[in-house]
Amino acid sequence: MNPDLIVGIIGGTGLMGRWFERFFTSRGYDVLIASRKTELSIEDCARQSDVVIISVPIDAAIDVIKKTAPLMKRGGLLMDFTSVKKEPVDAMLKYSQCEVVGAHPMFGPGVDSLMNQTVILCPARGSSWLKRIEKIFLQAGAKLKVTTPEYHDKMMSVIQGVIHFSSITISHVLKELDIDIAECQEFSSPVYKLRMDMVGRILNQDGQLYGNIEISNPQTTKALKAYLKTCNRLYNIIDRKDLNEFVKYFNEAADYLGDFKKEAEEYSNYLIQKLVHKKRKKGEILK
Repeated sequence: MNPDLIVGIIGGTGLMGRWFERFFTSRGYDVLIASRKTELSIEDCARQSDVVIISVPIDAAIDVIKKTAPLMKRGGLLMDFTSVKKEPVDAMLKYSQCEVVGAHPMFGPGVDSLMNQTVILCPARGSSWLKRIEKIFLQAGAKLKVTTPEYHDKMMSVIQGVIHFSSITISHVLKELDIDIAECQEFSSPVYKLRMDMVGRILNQDGQLYGNIEISNPQTTKALKAYLKTCNRLYNIIDRKDLNEFVKYFNEAADYLGDFKKEAEEYSNYLIQKLVHKKRKKGEILK
């Protein structure tokens, strides 16, 4: 055990909170859990813990930080696991005197371990705890990306904001055109089936969580405006039936991806082969 280190997880009865409770416990740390459902209050959890992790929905994070950050041990560490970093990190700095690190685990509670999973860290105050947290995660096999809260939010505005947005709109297009989902799959090649699997995966999640991810990131609207602008330009090219301009626009996009195109094709081919094999075992036919 590590009696010199107590980890408190506020929001620890949620899926991610439970995941990290198991993670830290398996490494010998004492873990306290506090939420609206526990006897231990979030305030007492903050007072008693050396490391406090805020693992609550984005729209509740600032209020929880205001209540708990001032109670932290001065030599402790305050972290958050929300999908947005600028506002929570600013709040943790404002209301606490301890070290502060914003964090964003880039995986869900369904993974078995941290091996090869990405954890984004945004150091904000102090460095001693950062080194300890990095060591804990690295020893578990995690891939760490250290950046600023602002740059994190810029990247998430695309990785989460635009990708989720496009997936939601694809489903609504199918609805608007009255496309039967099951029949649509019968017309699909493996690569398009894989794309629809990703759409279905996102839309099988919690709408409030994904809404908070879209709405709470201050940089999402800028990214979405750029997305809509490019969609409109491409639509106009197609509407004019301008093949030369289409090829030019297509190649501009391809050139920007550089060598990633080949890597992406190889990786997606691997996934497609896995998908085809799985479908064959189930007796299904994929074109």
